[in-house]
Amino acid sequence: MKKLSEAVSVVPIIAKADSLTLEEREVFKNNIRAEMHNNNIRLYPFDVDENDPEELALNETIRNIIPFAGVDSERNALIDGEPVRGRKNKWGVINVEDETHCEFVHLRNFLTR
Repeated sequence: MKKLSEAVSVVPIIAKADSLTLEEREVFKNNIRAEMHNNNIRLYPFDVDENDPEELALNETIRNIIPFAGVDSERNALIDGEPVRGRKNKWGVINVEDETHCEFVHLRNFLTR
């Protein structure tokens, strides 16, 4: 990954994050951050001199979220009678668009800004 980060922008994502508890997910994210730091792997977004203070603050916010915890679904599920992009399991419905369920919204906004 270190070699790869020299050629392309690296954006780490934890797939199937719904298989982890919130505590496990935070520990896993911290472990990934530590590994990235220890191995000097540069993560996108990069700060450059042309960035204004607002852009620098947004980059810092994104760096605090990375690696993104993702949950994906190709289907819609019903929540309170409304169809949402999500997945149903025995505990309820994981809403992909809900920031408390996963960080897909942050990832999508980050990639499309």
